[in-house]
Amino acid sequence: MNRSRAYVLGLLAATAGLLAASPAQAGSWQNAFAFGASLKGDLYTPTKLASPPAILVAIHMCTGHSSTVHGWFDSYADTNGFYIIAPDAGKQCFDASATRDGDKAAIVAMVNYLITNKGADKTRVFAAGMSSGGCMTNTLLAIYPDVFAGGSAMPGFPAGGWPSGDTTCTKCGSSPPSTDGKYWGDIARKAFQWSGTYPCSQQWVGGGDEYNFNGWLPAVAAQFQNLGNLSSGMSASGRSGWTRTVYKDAAGNVRLETNLGPSSQKHDLETVSPPLYSDVVTFLGLDKPTGACGIATSSTGAGGNNSGTGSGGSTSSGNGGSAGRAGSTGGAGGHAGASGSGSGGSVATGTGGSGTGTGGSSATGTGGSRTATGGNVGTGTGGSGSGGTLGGDGGSSGTGTGGQTTSGTGGQTTGTGTGTGSGGSDGSSSGWCSTAGGSPAPWSVALLGLALTLVARRTRRRR
Repeated sequence: MNRSRAYVLGLLAATAGLLAASPAQAGSWQNAFAFGASLKGDLYTPTKLASPPAILVAIHMCTGHSSTVHGWFDSYADTNGFYIIAPDAGKQCFDASATRDGDKAAIVAMVNYLITNKGADKTRVFAAGMSSGGCMTNTLLAIYPDVFAGGSAMPGFPAGGWPSGDTTCTKCGSSPPSTDGKYWGDIARKAFQWSGTYPCSQQWVGGGDEYNFNGWLPAVAAQFQNLGNLSSGMSASGRSGWTRTVYKDAAGNVRLETNLGPSSQKHDLETVSPPLYSDVVTFLGLDKPTGACGIATSSTGAGGNNSGTGSGGSTSSGNGGSAGRAGSTGGAGGHAGASGSGSGGSVATGTGGSGTGTGGSSATGTGGSRTATGGNVGTGTGGSGSGGTLGGDGGSSGTGTGGQTTSGTGGQTTGTGTGTGSGGSDGSSSGWCSTAGGSPAPWSVALLGLALTLVARRTRRRR
């Protein structure tokens, strides 16, 4: 009996050890996912999605395919709960020219599909690519600043450096026609006028790049420096053997960094050891629950696509924020309210959302339909009066005085009446940082069952 008991207990212990050692389940790729875009692409869904999940568009190099990027960021997506989109050029290279059509529009369509159909976070959309994919990344950041919060090129040309319709990288090996920031900034502004905060940008290139992408690096830096109104570059610590230069905004946030490798480092950055992917995830802020590139999605306001505090009324125009990047440092600015007056800033720390007014649709209350300080059915403080016709967009994870279950002070139809609200549905968030979890491996469970069966049989036999 003692020998039997020892045998079974040993088997149970071994099974328990196997259960504990079972690896976490990985997410999965869906090839040729039905995004409804003109390009084909794959979708990676992690083991556990954040709430809401960010999006990273991983873009392959010339002669690559969507499957080329499989494995680049998969483990980071599992750990932090973000989606990965892998577009496929369907030809030798992506057309990364500075226009909002073609391959660029197709990638944006993929992003919009996840936002609309999968509940992805529209304020945390990023891109990262190599070579042709790096050129596409820089183009997306420069001409779709209303969609992307940041990106990393490994390496890439500035937006406008890739000729329209080119699918073979005819500029590879050439030198840029200019390194003047305004020259490159104007190209981006011609493609799309944007008065808000531009996405953050990270650049990687080998010092011995055989296609002279390192010769284009000054032009890339000048473009994003000009677009973002950033400071002069400052040397900073980085990877061993690499030269890192950072460019900051007026608030001291690093919005651009360039990383120039040693002369021994060639064009192919997939060969860098250790890989660059961890550095990319950290710079973009994908390893954090909110924000982009070290800047919180919202600090005291609701966040939104247009930063600043907006207020409106039916007879006076409100000045919302000037279409700033999604709640970069504060609440989102207004769409220009229909009544009342107010003011916002492009990156002001405010309490409004995009279109928040000092009134509801039929009263002069405080807050909008999704502001951080109010809620969808928050309390109102006024009677009949003129109010803003459009409430603000709440921040995706900004901390406001409203919340999922807390009471707010505004609402869609707040007024100087009395009602109490149940709080905004988007006022605050406790944040997320999902870890890759998973169920025990089926074979481990089976082995445990076998051990229990042996226990029963040996006990029966002893009887």
